[in-house]
Amino acid sequence: MMKSKTLTISVIVSAAILVSGIIQNNAIAYPSQKQGYSHHNMMMQPGLYAFGTIASLQNDENGNPTWIVSGIWKGSLTMGNKTQGEGSNQTNATSAANTTSTTSDTPNATFYSKFNMVMTNGSAMHDHEIYNFKLASMSNPNNTTSVFNGTATITMRQGPVENVPVSIKRIDNNVISIWADPTMVNNHFGNTPIFGTIEKLLSVEK
Repeated sequence: MMKSKTLTISVIVSAAILVSGIIQNNAIAYPSQKQGYSHHNMMMQPGLYAFGTIASLQNDENGNPTWIVSGIWKGSLTMGNKTQGEGSNQTNATSAANTTSTTSDTPNATFYSKFNMVMTNGSAMHDHEIYNFKLASMSNPNNTTSVFNGTATITMRQGPVENVPVSIKRIDNNVISIWADPTMVNNHFGNTPIFGTIEKLLSVEK
């Protein structure tokens, strides 16, 4: 009986240490200054908030699928007291198809992503971050697609590369694609966008 109790206590202590380690690692991996918005702002400011996962396959310089990409992303879209989201409260900037909003009337936007890259043979594991996204224009080419163009900082092996032209697409509220100007990142992500899924799309109204 004593041995069984000792084993149970050891399992509980080990689980507590594991959970504590996961929390600490997450705090280090996703520092608040790069997350794009704070939890306080997320609760208080009306707008559209979304997060999801990165799950993509990137090509090499010859167009052959070579890199597996996986990670997370999160973003927000807010403008004053108007909600940028789905449904009847959408503004003309996001609800009308074939329209474009430029810098003078774009909402406030944030985007952050952290993802790993590894070759399909299991080698060369490394990671990247995309942050400091600055929205320049947005459009709705059709009823299911929204396009957000701007610039962002992307971490590379030689260090962060600033002001990289980036285009983010939201497709049918289920898929996200991230395209970064290949000339700014040495064609590191191949000739296709980085794809992911939208796990949660939250519209906050005031």
